[in-house]
Amino acid sequence: MTAGPPGIVLAAGLGTRMRSQTPKVMHLVAGRPLLSHVLDGVRGAGARPVVVLSKESEPARAIVGDAIVAMQEPPRGTGDAVRVALGAIPDGSGEAFIVYGDTPLLRASTLRALAELRAKRGAQLALLSGMVGTSNAYGRVVRDASGDVARVVEARLATAEEKRLPESNLGAYAVDLAWLRKAVPRLRANETGEIFLTDLVALAAAEGARVAAYCTEDPDEAMGVNTRVELAAAEDVVRRRIRERHMLAGVTFHDPGSSLVDADVEIAPDVVVERGSVLEGKTRIGTGTRIGPYTIVRDSTIGARCHVEQSTIEGATLEDDVRIGPYSHLRPGAYLEKGVEMGNFGEVKNSRLGKGTKMHHFSYVGDAQVGQRVNVSAGVITLNYDGVRKNRTEIGDDAFIGSDSLLRAPIKVGARSQTGAGSVVTKDVPDDMLAVGVPARIRKKTERKDKTT
Repeated sequence: MTAGPPGIVLAAGLGTRMRSQTPKVMHLVAGRPLLSHVLDGVRGAGARPVVVLSKESEPARAIVGDAIVAMQEPPRGTGDAVRVALGAIPDGSGEAFIVYGDTPLLRASTLRALAELRAKRGAQLALLSGMVGTSNAYGRVVRDASGDVARVVEARLATAEEKRLPESNLGAYAVDLAWLRKAVPRLRANETGEIFLTDLVALAAAEGARVAAYCTEDPDEAMGVNTRVELAAAEDVVRRRIRERHMLAGVTFHDPGSSLVDADVEIAPDVVVERGSVLEGKTRIGTGTRIGPYTIVRDSTIGARCHVEQSTIEGATLEDDVRIGPYSHLRPGAYLEKGVEMGNFGEVKNSRLGKGTKMHHFSYVGDAQVGQRVNVSAGVITLNYDGVRKNRTEIGDDAFIGSDSLLRAPIKVGARSQTGAGSVVTKDVPDDMLAVGVPARIRKKTERKDKTT
């Protein structure tokens, strides 16, 4: 468990407006669940996450890592959720953060600033506020003459003058832990039977406790997600931040708004991402590589100085100086060594292509081990599936596989061997031999001058 103050994350809500069987906090934003983004912010602020879940949101337990989990049954509002969380936190003094599990845009730096303001003002409670205009349902922040918070007025109860106040409560808090333990039991349920966390502000004001407000310059930070529309809006902001982070680190995006990059993607400096490209999952891209245009890379590792154009790469590994596309497809388990070239309408699945191998067009290699400097000509197919099992093909170094050759696995084609155009190879081909015909017959190979397609 990370040392530091507790960071209470309220994630027990039902999320009924999402109209989904998936818990709200498990919906993805930039390839990661909403709750994961919030936990990153809490941990980044140096806090120990304490996540409040309900029966409906319990599947989120799988993604919380080392966080403490407290179950709220039944969910009875945010104030009651804090009570449940406090029951899971060892007694002690100090500070606690309180955040919502559906606010993926909240930055760790903002939580740290919130705590610093609370300490500076000597406040029991500090809340996050923002200038978000007057057309919203957030509680309006009313400040006193000293600049602290006099009260927070719910929008539905605010006067016309109070509704015009531009500053609103955004729902993240830094609070004195000892005071919180005493205050939460004094919160009372409303007419619906729910206990609301926002009533803490009124409680503090009633007993003369100081409440400070940190007004963020980026009101998007507290954007909550309750509907699919809000999910899309939050994702748009997260993805913009991700692209900006990479650009500031030396990555070029041509037409950045047209490309999508997941949160866990790693991109080295001097990579160029062309328009319409999508980088997903645990993808890593080495320096000097060019991706796109219109390329999808998912859970793959791409080395330095590669070029992947208008192709799909999933679960694959490319060493340095590899060229792919356009219109190629690397499926899971594909491994291309340094200098491999793979052109139009090629497909590789669960296979390793050796250094310098060329596979320029219209070919399929599946469940195969292909040696170095092999030429795979147009129309070559490894027949890896016999209707029951997947079988292996092995091709030795410097082999030449002629156009439209069919290699029926399991089969081995030896080093420096070649197959004639249109051959159907059903038997192993020894080193330095030629296979021609249907079915292919093995002959001694004659020297050839040109080893490229």
